[in-house]
Amino acid sequence: MALKRTHSRTHFPGHKLQVLWSEKNLKSNTLPPLQQAKGHSKSKMKTPPVKSQSSIDVVSLSKNARGPRRREGMHHGKMQAKVRLMRSMLRNQRTSLQELYNHEGFLSKLNQELIQAIQDMEENMAVNVRTMLQQQGILGNVIDILEYSNKKRVEQLRSELQEWKEKEESKTNSLKQEVDQLNAEILKIHEEVNFLSTYMDHEYPVRSVQIANYIRQVQQAKDSQQDELDSLREMREMILGCFSNMIEKKKKKILKSLMVKTQKPYEEVLVLKTLDSQRLQRCMIWFRQLIEQLKEEIPVLISEVEQMYAGVWDPREVVFKDVLLHRPKCTPDMPVELNIPVQEPLPF
Repeated sequence: MALKRTHSRTHFPGHKLQVLWSEKNLKSNTLPPLQQAKGHSKSKMKTPPVKSQSSIDVVSLSKNARGPRRREGMHHGKMQAKVRLMRSMLRNQRTSLQELYNHEGFLSKLNQELIQAIQDMEENMAVNVRTMLQQQGILGNVIDILEYSNKKRVEQLRSELQEWKEKEESKTNSLKQEVDQLNAEILKIHEEVNFLSTYMDHEYPVRSVQIANYIRQVQQAKDSQQDELDSLREMREMILGCFSNMIEKKKKKILKSLMVKTQKPYEEVLVLKTLDSQRLQRCMIWFRQLIEQLKEEIPVLISEVEQMYAGVWDPREVVFKDVLLHRPKCTPDMPVELNIPVQEPLPF
């Protein structure tokens, strides 16, 4: 894809160059023509005096004997004709020079445009070539990287393939060994099967009878052993119970003796402690009863104190009994009567 893109990019400037070159050729082919028609027409218009001059020359040559005046007139007319001819020729030359100047300016302008177009094309071509070179360098780097990565990948795959081949070879060797072992085992089994087939035909009935007898004997031995085991279990439980009782009794005796030995030096102190604890318990009971009695007496005392506070008089009221009249206090629950006089309207 990258090569195709570069090819299309390289083809585009060439196509553009061809188009510009064709346009310039068309412009060069369509240059303004030189204005020779005017000069030619003017020369045609001025040719009759030339013809008249030639006829005058012929007449003058034929009539040389007419006198100097005619010669002077003819010479004057010839000079005027020459002057006219020279003027027309100068005019034609000036017009042709002007046309040449115009044509030269047009060509120089066209050349400048062509030069500018060529420079633009060269710059575009240079830019395209640079981009193509950059793309080519990038593509070269990418190709090198891809080749390097592909080489590495190929080497890795080759090493993996070699390892896989070695593993597969080891597996095939192990499988071959297993196949050989299985074949040997199959041969052994075939031999055993052949032996068993002969054994089943000849020795199996006798051996089966012997095996049944042996099984019966083993079952009888198991039953007898089970009875013996049950009796032994019962004896073991009885003996263990006796031993455990004896051990418990010995433990209790040892603990009692240890308690007696340890309490002998502290016996008096322990007796005193027990007596103190009994006394403390009795004191606690007495204090609890006392507290209950005091709790019962507290409300009675509170009521008596309230009565005493109510019976106490203010000393000012006692001293100034006549001055300060004792009036009952108005409590919030007492009814109040308001005696407000009503204003009666006057008759007038």
